[in-house]
Amino acid sequence: MASKAQRAAKPTSASGKAGGGREFLGLALARGAALFFGLYSLANALATVRSANPSEDIWWIDLGVLPQPAAVAIGLACAALLVAFGLLPRMASWRRWLTAAACVVLGAVALINVTAFYRLWGARRFVPGVPVPLSLLIAFAFTLLGWRVWRLRTTGRTGVAGLGAALAAAILITAMFPLAQIAFFGTSDYSAKADAVVIFGARVDADGRLSTSLADRLTRGIELYRRGVVGKLVMSGGVGASGVDETLAMRAAAEKAGVPSHDILLDHKGVDTDATVRNTQRIFHDNHITSVLAVSQFYHLPRIKLAYRAAGRDVRTVPASTSLPIVQTPLFIAREVPAFWLYWGRAFARDVMGR
Repeated sequence: MASKAQRAAKPTSASGKAGGGREFLGLALARGAALFFGLYSLANALATVRSANPSEDIWWIDLGVLPQPAAVAIGLACAALLVAFGLLPRMASWRRWLTAAACVVLGAVALINVTAFYRLWGARRFVPGVPVPLSLLIAFAFTLLGWRVWRLRTTGRTGVAGLGAALAAAILITAMFPLAQIAFFGTSDYSAKADAVVIFGARVDADGRLSTSLADRLTRGIELYRRGVVGKLVMSGGVGASGVDETLAMRAAAEKAGVPSHDILLDHKGVDTDATVRNTQRIFHDNHITSVLAVSQFYHLPRIKLAYRAAGRDVRTVPASTSLPIVQTPLFIAREVPAFWLYWGRAFARDVMGR
């Protein structure tokens, strides 16, 4: 039979294993976050150096409060320190100090962005879908990461198992990042006085009836026109599986709602987001349109913003109205995760490599 001392030791041993597991997972998550934040900061710093108007920088903390040379230098230094921690967590005291300081600096800049969010909201420059900015969560994340680095004394398993767990955490954060952009940016209404609004097409039934998604997009576009926010409606779509031209169905519905035909412009070949962006650029040029809004479902808007920025135009996005729940929405949101990174990657290639 086990002695009293042996029986008393068992819970302590199990607790030690549990504590070790928590330590391992905590370090893996911190390393994964450092890898993602570091690589993303590095990409944005490189894009800023190579391009006067980088397309992907809008999704990160804004270092524009600093002169560009200082912003780039700080961005590169912080990125290097974070990536180094993610890959090699065993570090000398001086590197631990610098890495924690990098987290403090980036967290402080994120807090400055938070104040800008509330200042612009107070000035009615936009209406947020969520009353808390993503910058606040980023600042909180850097605070936790800096605290974790500062408290780091032992690194546990830092070999293949530790690196594998860190990479898994980085991949998870990479998948969550577009979802955060959809939740915070996509749901916000950035409508302001503009020359035109682009309404992205969606399914139309064979009898000419607009799908719920398209009807909601058109409703928001017509609302903006009636309020005098825009002077033109640019309707983009194509011929879908039903054989109906989406733009003609949209125009008929808008005219029925009282929009005069001379204020409606059509893009019959807007079969996808890329085509719409490409085709509407020509429409803008031909009709002397300089300021533009874009309307679609909230989950689509971050990708639209990226696509137009990559084409050299900054549009303000407006989420479509919501008349009825769309059961496929979770699927559509999930689809936007790889789509976001595809569009972001193309914009990055254009800015950094000129492709």
